[in-house]
Amino acid sequence: MAYVNLELTPERRKELIDKIATEIVKRGLETPAIMLLETFKPLSFIGAEMAIFYLFPYIKAITTNPIVDEITAIFHDRSAVEELIKRIEELVEIEKEKERAAKEAKKRAKQMASASTDKKKRFWIFGS
Repeated sequence: MAYVNLELTPERRKELIDKIATEIVKRGLETPAIMLLETFKPLSFIGAEMAIFYLFPYIKAITTNPIVDEITAIFHDRSAVEELIKRIEELVEIEKEKERAAKEAKKRAKQMASASTDKKKRFWIFGS
């Protein structure tokens, strides 16, 4: 059986969690991802062990990319799964805040434009 290194440095762990969360939010899959992770969280250790035992021989035959080991290490630890869920929620809040700010800026620009055209309006409806 292939040896899997399940040790990650805290910096690498944070980097991977951030990268995974960013991809999930960028693709708009935050709700299904959070639901799946919340469902999978109690069984994450067992799932990671099964992946090591059943999937790794096939995956290692196809690729030797170390990211496979690192992702397995993340799902091997329940606290990392919880961190991933929290990071996804943080990124969603950041995106919502950006959307609110953009809406507010658009609204202000529209109000400014309508304020400048209000001065030009006359009471007579058939022309100036």
